[in-house]
Amino acid sequence: MMVDTLLLRTALRHPGPAATTVGLQVLVTATYLPQAYALAQGLFAVVDGDEDRAVAAALWIAGIVAARWLLSWVQARAAARLGEDVRLGVRDEALRGVLVPEALHDPGRRDGGLRTALVDGVDRVDAYVTRYLPALAQALVLIPLVTVLLVLVHPITGLAAGLAAAAALLAPLLWKRLMRRRSDDHWDTYEGLGSDLLEALRGMSTLRLLGQVGTTRARMAQRSEDLHRATVRVMRTSLLDTALIDLAVQGGTVAAAGLAVVASVNGSGVPPTELYLALMLVSEVFRPIRDLAGAWHAGYLGTSAVPALQRLGVGRGHGTATSGPAEDARQPSPGAALVLDDVSFAYPDGPAILDGVSAAFEPGAVTAVVGPSGAGKTTLLDLVLTYLSPAGGRVLLDDRPVRTSDVAVVSQRPVLFEGTVRENLRVSRPDASDTDLWEACAAAGIEEEVRRLPAGLDTPIASAGASLSGGQRQRIALARAVLSDRPVLLADEPTSALDPASARTVTATLARLSTDRIVVVVAHREESLDGVERVLELADGRLTPLLDRSQV
Repeated sequence: MMVDTLLLRTALRHPGPAATTVGLQVLVTATYLPQAYALAQGLFAVVDGDEDRAVAAALWIAGIVAARWLLSWVQARAAARLGEDVRLGVRDEALRGVLVPEALHDPGRRDGGLRTALVDGVDRVDAYVTRYLPALAQALVLIPLVTVLLVLVHPITGLAAGLAAAAALLAPLLWKRLMRRRSDDHWDTYEGLGSDLLEALRGMSTLRLLGQVGTTRARMAQRSEDLHRATVRVMRTSLLDTALIDLAVQGGTVAAAGLAVVASVNGSGVPPTELYLALMLVSEVFRPIRDLAGAWHAGYLGTSAVPALQRLGVGRGHGTATSGPAEDARQPSPGAALVLDDVSFAYPDGPAILDGVSAAFEPGAVTAVVGPSGAGKTTLLDLVLTYLSPAGGRVLLDDRPVRTSDVAVVSQRPVLFEGTVRENLRVSRPDASDTDLWEACAAAGIEEEVRRLPAGLDTPIASAGASLSGGQRQRIALARAVLSDRPVLLADEPTSALDPASARTVTATLARLSTDRIVVVVAHREESLDGVERVLELADGRLTPLLDRSQV
């Protein structure tokens, strides 16, 4: 038995679908009990030459098989719903865990490992919950039930079968610790290979320029060999586990059936019908064990993913990226200001990054924050996004704590997904109409270019936006931010990867957007400040004005 408390709690968060999935699984397997009785009656009728009873038994068996097929179909649909609920819930919790400060600023975190946990790890939890747990539940329910029925029919046979079934069910516990250790090693190796592969693909051009393709290939080959060895170790342990179970099942079946036959031959007075029924029930005692063994792989995969998911915060019960008092649910009023009120921040065991920073950002003008590399500009953005919490002071919007949902972000290298322009825009608002999409494109200054694309909003975009120019990617990201309709827009180096003409276009777009929302730009290049009315410099933990034409 592989019972993990985290995975069990994950299933119990969806009590309706979980109870339906498990209950129907037990009911499906329980239909073999009346089928065993009908088969015993049919066999006796055939031996006794009673054709009417034999036909009636055959009809009963056909009806039971049809009912089992229908129940299996309903159970599969319930399991699919449970799997969907579990995947969405675990993935959402894991994604929230990625946004806590210690995860965002963890230098040891690798994107490949994160992808492996969020995709493969979550899918493994689905398999555990929808296949292994129902099989385990039916074993715990039906084995005692069928054993009791068999004891009532033939006591000695029932006791022998029950002891063998208990041995088969408990045998895996002998290898539990070894299996878990090898499972963790296998997952770590698999995660490491995924991380190396993703990083190699991303840096292929650089590796070629540096002449390190051969070295990278050798490292990947070693990673693959490590994964192969880890997989073989798991398979060896699994074979030992399977051998113990098969020994108990096969030995128990032969022993129980043999006792029943011997008792009948010795003239114990057991009626033929009960003898046939005892032989049928012996097989049914071990059916849940065989089903559980068939679901073993799903159980192993689920438990192997647990450490990686726990590292992402799954099971901690956090509802948001940061902890603190309940958020103010009211929406900010038009013209509300974003206020940094004596904000201080320092990373653990490090110097102060921000030291009593105070500033107010209002709609009506773009505000640029400039400063040398390492001055704390990114930290300031993370505080506004609530990814970090101030060590002192407050970040307020309309006199209440700012929320992540108040802020839209455009990064210096915006992320566009493989799909259409429409799909990329709707990431920020899935229910947006075509009218909403065109209005957002117009506000971002890219409407005409999108209309000139071969299929307009339905034009495919290559992975990472490779089919678009840098300026187009940036303005589609702006349109996506506009569509989110959030009162604060943060632009982190939005023009750093653009040519001067495209940079001026994006800056002009930000100026238009600032008429009805707060726009804050982090900038390095002097030309990116063209048209910016207010410039603040962040240096030595302080924010001081360099230029302010907004009041002129």
